Amino acid sequence: MTRLLRALRLTAMQLALVGIAGWSAWAQLMYRTPSRYVGVVLATVALVLLALSVVFWLRALGRGTRAKRPWLVPSVLAHRVCALVIAALAFYGLFLFSNATFDIAEPTHYGTEIARIGLDETAIGIRVPLVWADVRSWRRPGELERILVKPDERERLWAGQAVVVSVRPGFHGVPWVSRIEGDVEKRSRAVLALAPDSAQIRKDLAEFYVRLGRFTEAAMATREYARRFPEDLGFPVRIATVLTSRGRFADVVTALDDMAARWDNADAYTLLGDALTMQGRRPEGQALLERARELRHLRPVAAHTPTQ
Repeated sequence: MTRLLRALRLTAMQLALVGIAGWSAWAQLMYRTPSRYVGVVLATVALVLLALSVVFWLRALGRGTRAKRPWLVPSVLAHRVCALVIAALAFYGLFLFSNATFDIAEPTHYGTEIARIGLDETAIGIRVPLVWADVRSWRRPGELERILVKPDERERLWAGQAVVVSVRPGFHGVPWVSRIEGDVEKRSRAVLALAPDSAQIRKDLAEFYVRLGRFTEAAMATREYARRFPEDLGFPVRIATVLTSRGRFADVVTALDDMAARWDNADAYTLLGDALTMQGRRPEGQALLERARELRHLRPVAAHTPTQ
């Protein structure tokens, strides 16, 4: 019974270590600090220590209670050292977690390029969930920054690609990378130079500007899209709705003003009317809001009009 209880206690401790080590590696992946080596080294150390602790746990279970002083057994000592280091890494993960979670500042976006991505899966023939990218440093020209790449990001990144790295300042003053993605602006401009009527490319460009907080450029891209594809009302209205939620009323006017009269749509008139009113152009705004109310009032009546 004593041996069984000891085995259960060791197993519970090991499961706790597995959870702590896994969480530490996850935190380092999610809340990445740009560094040449630190992120990769610490995440690797956490996983290696986890593997070693499993080995030492199995050895400790096999020894049972035969040793008079089990705490002096080398495998037990090694297991405890691993546990202490994993605990230290967990505190580092907690630091990264709080640094990112309480960071409410807007990110700064840096255009750069991927020099290489670690673990070339085409060469080794397997998919690896945890890889890193060496990108050209935006802080120190001529140097590289090593950034752990999330699995969803990995699907869209490759060596030599122009990318945008979004960096937040951090609650504790430690900058961290919240996002890395392909530079849609460069790619879109190159495509539009050859095929200016590519509707999806223009949509991607406007949405990219919204993600980066470049709202004026998003409004201009939306206006150009609406001019070229006036039959598609839904996309400009969707972008204008986002701009309204961010208080970018001048950009809403930029996005919708040219086409609102042609569309004669209640949603477009409401967004544009609110934006004009918030800019102090109250008579124009009120006229559009009144027209939006009329259209909404007429819509159910038209739906019940009997066909001839």
